[in-house]
Amino acid sequence: MKKIIKWRNNKLNAWLMDAVIFMLLMLLFSWWQTRHTLDADGQLAPDFNLTSLEGLNYQFSQFQGQKVLVYFFAPWCSICRHSADNLNDLRDVRDDSEWMIVAVALSYDSQDAVREFVADVGLEIPVLLGTEQQMQDYQIQAFPTYYLTNEKGELTHRSVGYSTELGMRVRTW
Repeated sequence: MKKIIKWRNNKLNAWLMDAVIFMLLMLLFSWWQTRHTLDADGQLAPDFNLTSLEGLNYQFSQFQGQKVLVYFFAPWCSICRHSADNLNDLRDVRDDSEWMIVAVALSYDSQDAVREFVADVGLEIPVLLGTEQQMQDYQIQAFPTYYLTNEKGELTHRSVGYSTELGMRVRTW
Protein backbone atom coordinates (compact mmCIF):
# COMPACT_ATOMS: atom_id res chain seq x y z
CA MET A 1 0.00 0.00 0.00
CA LYS A 2 2.86 2.40 0.83
CA LYS A 3 4.37 1.77 -2.60
CA ILE A 4 1.09 2.71 -4.29
CA ILE A 5 0.78 5.93 -2.27
CA LYS A 6 4.42 6.80 -2.94
CA TRP A 7 3.94 6.07 -6.65
CA ARG A 8 0.81 8.29 -6.76
CA ASN A 9 2.61 11.09 -4.92
CA ASN A 10 5.53 10.84 -7.36
CA LYS A 11 3.12 10.97 -10.31
CA LEU A 12 1.29 13.94 -8.79
CA ASN A 13 4.54 15.76 -8.08
CA ALA A 14 5.76 15.09 -11.62
CA TRP A 15 2.45 16.34 -13.06
CA LEU A 16 2.54 19.48 -10.90
CA MET A 17 6.13 20.16 -11.91
CA ASP A 18 5.20 19.77 -15.58
CA ALA A 19 2.28 22.17 -15.09
CA VAL A 20 4.49 24.77 -13.40
CA ILE A 21 7.13 24.50 -16.12
CA PHE A 22 4.44 24.81 -18.81
CA MET A 23 2.99 27.93 -17.17
CA LEU A 24 6.44 29.50 -16.84
CA LEU A 25 7.17 28.79 -20.49
CA MET A 26 3.82 30.33 -21.50
CA LEU A 27 4.55 33.45 -19.43
CA LEU A 28 8.02 33.73 -20.93
CA PHE A 29 6.62 33.31 -24.44
CA SER A 30 3.93 35.94 -23.77
CA TRP A 31 6.55 38.37 -22.48
CA TRP A 32 8.73 37.73 -25.53
CA GLN A 33 5.81 38.35 -27.92
CA THR A 34 4.83 41.66 -26.30
CA ARG A 35 8.31 43.02 -25.58
CA HIS A 36 8.16 45.59 -28.40
CA THR A 37 4.54 46.67 -27.95
CA LEU A 38 3.31 49.68 -26.01
CA ASP A 39 3.52 49.27 -22.25
CA ALA A 40 0.17 48.61 -20.63
CA ASP A 41 1.09 50.72 -17.65
CA GLY A 42 -1.65 53.32 -17.71
CA GLN A 43 -0.36 55.51 -20.54
CA LEU A 44 -3.04 56.93 -22.80
CA ALA A 45 -3.81 54.90 -25.91
CA PRO A 46 -2.87 56.74 -29.10
CA ASP A 47 -5.88 58.47 -30.62
CA PHE A 48 -7.03 57.67 -34.13
CA ASN A 49 -9.72 58.80 -36.52
CA LEU A 50 -10.58 55.92 -38.86
CA THR A 51 -13.35 54.95 -41.25
CA SER A 52 -15.23 51.70 -40.85
CA LEU A 53 -16.10 49.32 -43.67
CA GLU A 54 -19.61 50.84 -43.49
CA GLY A 55 -18.20 54.35 -44.04
CA LEU A 56 -18.71 55.57 -40.46
CA ASN A 57 -16.03 57.63 -38.71
CA TYR A 58 -14.62 56.36 -35.42
CA GLN A 59 -12.31 58.35 -33.22
CA PHE A 60 -10.71 56.53 -30.30
CA SER A 61 -11.35 59.44 -27.96
CA GLN A 62 -15.11 59.06 -28.55
CA PHE A 63 -15.00 55.88 -26.42
CA GLN A 64 -14.15 57.87 -23.29
CA GLY A 65 -16.14 56.39 -20.40
CA GLN A 66 -16.02 52.85 -21.83
CA LYS A 67 -13.49 50.08 -21.60
CA VAL A 68 -12.17 49.27 -25.06
CA LEU A 69 -10.64 46.19 -26.66
CA VAL A 70 -8.85 47.09 -29.89
CA TYR A 71 -8.04 44.05 -32.05
CA PHE A 72 -5.44 44.72 -34.74
CA PHE A 73 -5.45 42.13 -37.53
CA ALA A 74 -4.39 41.49 -41.10
CA PRO A 75 -6.74 39.73 -43.53
CA TRP A 76 -3.97 37.35 -44.64
CA CYS A 77 -3.18 36.25 -41.05
CA SER A 78 -4.29 32.67 -40.36
CA ILE A 79 -4.12 33.13 -36.57
CA CYS A 80 -6.36 36.18 -36.92
CA ARG A 81 -8.83 34.06 -38.86
CA HIS A 82 -9.02 31.57 -35.98
CA SER A 83 -9.21 34.10 -33.16
CA ALA A 84 -11.57 36.69 -34.67
CA ASP A 85 -14.74 34.72 -33.90
CA ASN A 86 -13.84 34.87 -30.21
CA LEU A 87 -14.50 38.63 -30.44
CA ASN A 88 -18.14 37.98 -31.33
CA ASP A 89 -18.47 35.62 -28.37
CA LEU A 90 -16.90 38.21 -26.08
CA ARG A 91 -19.20 40.93 -27.40
CA ASP A 92 -22.20 38.72 -26.59
CA VAL A 93 -21.24 38.56 -22.89
CA ARG A 94 -20.07 42.17 -22.39
CA ASP A 95 -22.40 45.10 -21.70
CA ASP A 96 -22.34 47.52 -24.66
CA SER A 97 -22.69 50.51 -22.34
CA GLU A 98 -19.47 49.54 -20.53
CA TRP A 99 -17.45 47.95 -23.35
CA MET A 100 -16.50 48.79 -26.91
CA ILE A 101 -14.84 46.16 -29.07
CA VAL A 102 -13.37 47.26 -32.39
CA ALA A 103 -11.21 45.55 -34.97
CA VAL A 104 -8.64 47.51 -36.94
CA ALA A 105 -7.47 46.06 -40.25
CA LEU A 106 -3.82 46.66 -41.06
CA SER A 107 -1.43 45.40 -43.72
CA TYR A 108 -4.17 44.80 -46.28
CA ASP A 109 -4.08 45.03 -50.07
CA SER A 110 -7.62 46.34 -50.54
CA GLN A 111 -10.88 47.05 -48.77
CA ASP A 112 -12.30 44.03 -50.61
CA ALA A 113 -9.71 41.79 -48.91
CA VAL A 114 -10.83 43.15 -45.53
CA ARG A 115 -14.52 42.71 -46.44
CA GLU A 116 -13.86 39.12 -47.52
CA PHE A 117 -12.06 38.38 -44.24
CA VAL A 118 -14.89 39.92 -42.20
CA ALA A 119 -17.50 37.93 -44.12
CA ASP A 120 -15.52 34.68 -43.85
CA VAL A 121 -15.13 34.90 -40.07
CA GLY A 122 -18.51 36.54 -39.47
CA LEU A 123 -17.22 39.51 -37.49
CA GLU A 124 -20.09 41.42 -35.93
CA ILE A 125 -18.15 44.33 -34.46
CA PRO A 126 -17.05 47.59 -36.06
CA VAL A 127 -14.13 46.96 -38.44
CA LEU A 128 -11.99 50.00 -39.07
CA LEU A 129 -9.56 50.53 -41.92
CA GLY A 130 -6.24 51.29 -40.27
CA THR A 131 -3.15 52.85 -41.76
CA GLU A 132 0.60 52.67 -41.33
CA GLN A 133 0.17 55.36 -38.67
CA GLN A 134 -1.66 52.95 -36.32
CA MET A 135 1.04 50.32 -36.95
CA GLN A 136 3.59 52.87 -35.71
CA ASP A 137 1.50 54.42 -32.94
CA TYR A 138 0.57 51.05 -31.41
CA GLN A 139 3.92 49.44 -32.25
CA ILE A 140 2.29 46.53 -34.07
CA GLN A 141 4.94 43.90 -34.89
CA ALA A 142 2.73 40.83 -35.34
CA PHE A 143 -0.89 39.85 -35.81
CA PRO A 144 -3.23 39.71 -34.07
CA THR A 145 -2.33 42.27 -31.42
CA TYR A 146 -4.84 43.28 -28.75
CA TYR A 147 -4.88 46.30 -26.49
CA LEU A 148 -7.30 46.92 -23.63
CA THR A 149 -8.01 50.32 -22.15
CA ASN A 150 -9.95 51.47 -19.13
CA GLU A 151 -12.70 54.10 -19.11
CA LYS A 152 -10.07 56.87 -19.14
CA GLY A 153 -8.42 55.56 -22.33
CA GLU A 154 -5.37 54.27 -20.45
CA LEU A 155 -3.72 51.06 -21.66
CA THR A 156 -4.28 48.28 -19.14
CA HIS A 157 -3.38 45.11 -21.04
CA ARG A 158 -1.78 43.94 -24.26
CA SER A 159 -1.46 40.62 -25.98
CA VAL A 160 -0.01 39.25 -29.20
CA GLY A 161 -1.15 36.08 -30.93
CA TYR A 162 -4.09 33.78 -30.53
CA SER A 163 -6.39 34.26 -27.55
CA THR A 164 -9.36 32.11 -26.69
CA GLU A 165 -12.70 33.59 -25.73
CA LEU A 166 -12.00 32.52 -22.15
CA GLY A 167 -8.62 34.29 -22.27
CA MET A 168 -10.32 37.44 -23.55
CA ARG A 169 -12.99 37.21 -20.84
CA VAL A 170 -10.34 36.95 -18.14
CA ARG A 171 -8.42 39.94 -19.54
CA THR A 172 -11.60 42.03 -19.81
CA TRP A 173 -12.97 41.19 -16.39
